[in-house]
Parts: sequence; C-alpha cells; structure tokens
Amino acid sequence: MNFYVITGGYVVAGGLAVGIFLYGKSDGNSFFDKAYRIFCVHCPRLLKKGLTKCCGKRAPAALDAAWDYVCYQNNPIVQLFYLLVVGGGYLTFVAFGYPHIPNPYLHRAHKYIGFVIYLMCVSVWWKACSADPGIVTASNVEDLCEVYEWDEQIFTSQKCNTCNLLKPARSKHCSLCNVCLAKFDHHCIWINNCVGVANHKWFLLFLFWHLVICAYGSGLGATIAYHIIQEKDLFRAVFVDPVSRERKEATWMIVIQYMLATEGMVVFVTILCAVMGLVLFGFFMWHLNLVRIGTTTNELSKWNYLKWCLKQEEDGQEKVKGLQNIYNKGILKNFREVFIPIDVHKLPRQFAAEKEKKNGQKAESVPLRKAAKGKEKMKKQN
Repeated sequence: MNFYVITGGYVVAGGLAVGIFLYGKSDGNSFFDKAYRIFCVHCPRLLKKGLTKCCGKRAPAALDAAWDYVCYQNNPIVQLFYLLVVGGGYLTFVAFGYPHIPNPYLHRAHKYIGFVIYLMCVSVWWKACSADPGIVTASNVEDLCEVYEWDEQIFTSQKCNTCNLLKPARSKHCSLCNVCLAKFDHHCIWINNCVGVANHKWFLLFLFWHLVICAYGSGLGATIAYHIIQEKDLFRAVFVDPVSRERKEATWMIVIQYMLATEGMVVFVTILCAVMGLVLFGFFMWHLNLVRIGTTTNELSKWNYLKWCLKQEEDGQEKVKGLQNIYNKGILKNFREVFIPIDVHKLPRQFAAEKEKKNGQKAESVPLRKAAKGKEKMKKQN
C-alpha cells in the first residue's frame, strides 16, 4: 500500500507543480491561478516577513539577490545540475547495472559502448556550451545584413538599443548573454549559452546523443531486469509478506515491488532514461521540424503572433494566406545551412578589412626597415 501511496503522491505533486507553472496567473480565478498566488505571491511574502523579523532587513534583500542571480542572470547552476544528473546517472548504472553484464542477453562489449556514448554526450554538451553562437559585432553587422535580408513581415530594419548596432534579420538581443546573435533560436539553460547560427548544429547533436544514451540506458536496464526475473524465476516464486507473514503467489505488482527493493537503483535509472528519452525524442523531432521548414524557435513565436494579430482584422484570413517565409530554402538547403553554417567572423567585408589592416602594417614596416638599414650604413661609414 505504501508503494501506491508514495507513487500517487509524486504524480499528484508533480502534476500540480506543472499545472501551476503552465496555467497559473496572478490575476485569474481558476484553481491554478489561486494556487499560483498562494505559492508564488503569498508564501514568498510571508517568508520575507519571517526573515526580516529573524535576521533583519538584509535577509530579504539577500533572498531577492539570490533569486535574481538564479533566474535572471547567466550562471552555471543548471550546468552543474546537468553534470550531477548525467554523471551521477552513468556512475550509478556502472555501480549497480554493470555487475550484471555480461549475461546471456548482453555481451561485455556493452560496458565499453556505454562509456563511449557517455563521452560523446559530455563532449558535445561542452562544445555547445563553449562554442560562439554567432555574435553580431560592428565588424560583421553589414555582412550579416546582406546574408539575412529583412522580410518586412517579422523582421524590419531596426537598431538594437543595447548593442547600438543595426539588427540583421533573424537576429535577436539576448538579455542574459547581453549580445545580439545572428539567426537566434533560443537561450538554452542546459548549456548556459544561446543557440544561434554558429552552434545550432552542436545543440542538435547535444539533443541527439542524449536521446541515444537514454534509449541505450533504458534498453540495457530493461534487459538486465528481464535477465534477473528469468534467472530467479520470479513469476513462479512465492513471496512472504514481511508484516503479516502471509504467503503470496507472484503477480506483476509483487515482482515490480521485489525488483524495486532488490535492484532499486537499476530500476530507477532505467525508468528515468525511458521518461527522459521520450521527452528528448519529442524535443529533438520538434527542432528538426523547425530546421525542415526553415525557421527558428524565436521566428516561430513571431509568426504565431503576427498571424494572431492579422486574424483580428476583417480580411485577416486572406493576409495570413499571403504570408511567405523567405528563409525557407528547401529541406536540403535548410539542413546544410545548420550543419555547415557561415562563419560570422570571416565574412567578406570583415576579411577585406583585416587584409587591408595587414597590408597597411606591412607597408609601414618597409620604410622603417629601410631607415634602419640607412642608419647602419651611416654608422659603418663613420
């Protein structure tokens, strides 16, 4: 009974948290709105009052500063959490799952294959974290405005008030990174970096390899669990209730409870991989579809808002039909643009300016060398 109560409690609590996060508003009257006000308005207010009484006025200010740092500033907290989850999950599986390998269903090679996949996950994650996403600068902004022309639908010629630069089409200023990004997709907290033209492929590879490790981990875990059930012949076994001492024949729920009690860590990691694998599969396919249709997460939001605005007008439906995505160049070109992107720091004007600068430096150095040689000759003559 405890197993069902605990599982049900987790499901209900998780569902409520997700519902409050997605549907709760500070000014509504629904159940989620009221719950939002309780947990996100009244509780923090009471907490601050309690901190003021116990620790003085500095305590609420420190709490606000901490909240601002965690939620509204670039910080490595989620990256550390990622390392804890992925590294901890892999080490847990190594400690509790690998002792069951090899077995009649799994070759010992799976230990090494799993390690290689884990290394690929961490390597691609770090590359996505550290790669330049495609920062718009004063030296490349003109070239980028030619590469990405304004469509006069969702992008028009305008200036970024923060960077004081003209904004190329498909670009956006990220308030967390405090830069403008070419072909901006979104800011990803898992890599603590923006996803733009230069690192979009690394983000997709990040999703792909983590989908692979989740699918592989859940497959290995399920096979190990099946081997244990078969080896111990659990479905023909008789179980004794530890409280009532009553003897019970095996059922699916009794076998699951037994596996949780004896191989809990393997079962936990397997279920975690299966759930996260489903989430990652959906997220990965969604992003691949965005690439297929030649748009980004940021642009999709802009298109949806534009269509909503047009639909409010009398002839809005006709105007919506007339919209055209000029950045959709066909499936192959769209994917090539992502996986073989332009280098925003080696564009024609920028390259020409650097070449001119180098030639200017060489031209200046020639007279200096001649002057130095002339001085040497004068010294020899004297």
